[in-house]
Amino acid sequence: MTTLTQDLRYGLRVLAKNPGFTAVALLTLALGIGATTAIFSVIDAVLLNRLPYPNAERLVMVWEQEPERGWYRNIVSAANFLDWRKQNHVFTQMAAIDETTFDLSGNGEPLEVRGEQVSANFFSVLGVQPAVGRTFTPEEDRPGGPRVAVLSNALWNQRFGGDRGLVGREIDVNHLHYTVIGVMPPALYFPPWGDRAEMWIAGLDLTRPERTWHEHLSIARLQPGVTFHQAQAEMDTIARRLAAEHPDQKGWGVQLVNLHDQVVGNTRPALLVLLGAVGMVLLIACANLANLQLSRLAAREKEIAVRTALGARRIRIARQLLTESVLLAIAGGGLGLLLASWGVKFLVMVAPQDTPGLGQVSVNTGVLAFTFVLSVATGIAFGLAPALGASRVDLNRSLKESSRGSTQGAASHRLRGILVGAEFALALMLLAGAGLLIKTFVALNKVDLGFESHQVLTMRSALLGAGYAQKNRQAEFFREMLRRVESLPGVKSAAAIDGGSLRPGGCTGDVFLSA
Repeated sequence: MTTLTQDLRYGLRVLAKNPGFTAVALLTLALGIGATTAIFSVIDAVLLNRLPYPNAERLVMVWEQEPERGWYRNIVSAANFLDWRKQNHVFTQMAAIDETTFDLSGNGEPLEVRGEQVSANFFSVLGVQPAVGRTFTPEEDRPGGPRVAVLSNALWNQRFGGDRGLVGREIDVNHLHYTVIGVMPPALYFPPWGDRAEMWIAGLDLTRPERTWHEHLSIARLQPGVTFHQAQAEMDTIARRLAAEHPDQKGWGVQLVNLHDQVVGNTRPALLVLLGAVGMVLLIACANLANLQLSRLAAREKEIAVRTALGARRIRIARQLLTESVLLAIAGGGLGLLLASWGVKFLVMVAPQDTPGLGQVSVNTGVLAFTFVLSVATGIAFGLAPALGASRVDLNRSLKESSRGSTQGAASHRLRGILVGAEFALALMLLAGAGLLIKTFVALNKVDLGFESHQVLTMRSALLGAGYAQKNRQAEFFREMLRRVESLPGVKSAAAIDGGSLRPGGCTGDVFLSA
């Protein structure tokens, strides 16, 4: 410990005597380590963070698929879902889900909220308990049953001020009275991709017999001891059995997707590409600093030779130089951490808002540990070459030569040449990758959409409640909307498209505006 303290003190003095080199090295390290830490913060929250459910690795999404048409994750028909649930032996439970929107009125301004109509065992499949109240019972799991609702923690706090007395009271949903029976904890967010649900209701209708009518999502929990591949094999068997029994199911199958993979699958490639890019930047910084250290070694040969002549062992000198490099890297890592905290805010700001885990991105304890380990590894990486070079200093020649001369051998010059070549190679790879990304971006912006999109805007309107159950009422609403929209300044024309029925008492439509 005494020796390490001496090395640290001596290293600080050496760095203080060379402020120009120290400033350049710190800035280089801060940029490389800061960029890597910022990207790792996002990866930690999005790819590495566990989903907030007990034994989340056993949760799977269950999709229908028809490979001949290129459909691999298709929503599920009610009849197939009921057969899967009855015939499988690999799941503890299966739940069905319909994504929708709700019109919440009363207690303030009307509010449209994202929600889901689910089978009663939905929360049991996820393995979560409400923070307040209860979840759905089997008696409520039928169309036309008791109108009950479970709220998200965010909606409960924002709309109702976190009033615990809300449980048991009625709220107006789609102009109907629903009794609030529970509030979920803050950690629950489902689906963990896209817009989060803020309300759940029971009474999902699974009685539709047509197997070609696909309208539900399906989630299941694996039995203890059952592997993912075993579950997939059994579901394939069930799908073949259903295809034999029902001609309209020919070519259809089942695809299981781990819930975590379902969440992060689309973001993983982009994040790994970014991590690879900043990793190359850090490698370039290491190669650059290693070259600078080798150059400084020429000026310190006299010092090293004198210390060796006084009895210092070569391994002791190599350790001293390595300590200086690690000390410099840790200081650079500290500055990089400051840059990373700003970089994280920028990444969150520019990232798509439906990116899973975006709200959990932060410079947390795990990120701090990563930065420290990365800094130490970086210091060793760029300090190893000069440390090894110092162990090969020719003592006699160094003492005889003038302090202004260089006694570095051919091996040192070859190493510096290799490092310079590596820097150029990595920089060229980064430049080529950036060029390809820019070319791809430009090409995507030039894709022919099949229509003139210039100055065309869209808006969506959901018609909810019994007042819009009839088609003529929906048409009347859209005619009035078009009339008012076309009267707005700058609008050339407007057209409406009926999005189809979401459920009894509701539909959705898109309005296209041409300015």
